Amino acid sequence: MKITDAAKQLLENVLSENSAEGIRLYSVAGCCGPQFALSLDAPQESDTIETINGIKVAIDSQITATEELTLDKEENQNGEGLVLLGADNCC
Repeated sequence: MKITDAAKQLLENVLSENSAEGIRLYSVAGCCGPQFALSLDAPQESDTIETINGIKVAIDSQITATEELTLDKEENQNGEGLVLLGADNCC
């Protein structure tokens, strides 16, 4: 998994505003199989903890392939947010 510099800046602001130490990447049921989600939740016991571009990331143990994932910042008419690129989305 990669975190772009733009996403890192946004994450640092969000983490600071919420007094959080890092983010958690986990799997949720989607319309055509598991999909990824992000939260500011504390790591679970079985999570793998990595530091990616200076950001602490807890990765759900059910997620085995993160090499193709990139967390980036996206801006549109509604503001700015994060987008996870490289994740299959069939919906």
